[in-house]
Amino acid sequence: MIRVILLIIATAATLLFLLGMIKGRGMAEMVEGLDESEYFLKDLYIVGLGLSEMDLFALKGKLERDLKKNTKLMLDNIYYEYFAHIAWAQFLTLSLLAVSVGCTFSALIGGSGALMFFLMALLLVAAIWDMTMSKAKDFVKARTTACMAEFPNMVSKLSLLLSSGMVLREAWYLVANGKEGPLYDLMKRACYYMENGESEVSSIYKFGVLTDSVEIKKFTSAMVQGIEKGNSELATFLMGQVAELWAHKRQLALQAGEVAAGKLLIPLALTFIGIIIIIVSAAMQSMSF
Repeated sequence: MIRVILLIIATAATLLFLLGMIKGRGMAEMVEGLDESEYFLKDLYIVGLGLSEMDLFALKGKLERDLKKNTKLMLDNIYYEYFAHIAWAQFLTLSLLAVSVGCTFSALIGGSGALMFFLMALLLVAAIWDMTMSKAKDFVKARTTACMAEFPNMVSKLSLLLSSGMVLREAWYLVANGKEGPLYDLMKRACYYMENGESEVSSIYKFGVLTDSVEIKKFTSAMVQGIEKGNSELATFLMGQVAELWAHKRQLALQAGEVAAGKLLIPLALTFIGIIIIIVSAAMQSMSF
């Protein structure tokens, strides 16, 4: 009975794969420019693109909003809708392939091996989801954490330069090019906006949005207000924020330490349970004699 169910699932996945290939045969040019090293089996993504044209498999709702939001933050408006749809097509294609092959092997093997192959197929689908749909979210989250870790140091440098009489644009350029890292990369992007005719206010606002940090967004909003009042007012504001930001960084470090300590409890608990099982097993064997 289980083998029949597995064969039905494999057949359905295979038929959907073939249907997607037929519907997506005219979309090959959409995947031609993708990097093969990053998007392996990219020629097959026409399957996902074809299926996504159907209402049942279309990218929509909260999933679409979240994916496009994170892709936009990662790529900064550069074809973010295209790459969001490519990620969805990639997930559909590889998931159908994994389910089709996994269920077919499970049905052919039968017995206890069938369950193992089926579970492996499900784990592979979960891994594909993480690789495709969670990629942008994980990237943005890691970048936000890195930005928050370096933010107090950046503000300290900026406040010192402004206090010495340097204008904001020059100080921003100097700090942005003085060090490497995610925060400074976003500062350099703001410099690019300024060089292309955007105002300091607009560029710094975009910088805050791209960090995706509530604290940095609040700071940049207050900074924009300081810009309107003049350079001296802005320098005073930044100097007042430095101590508060360093205190916040220490708080984040303590929280990260607590989270790391909590994660260490899991392997310790598993090790303890394993030792208990070994001791109980040895005791039961000795009692049997």
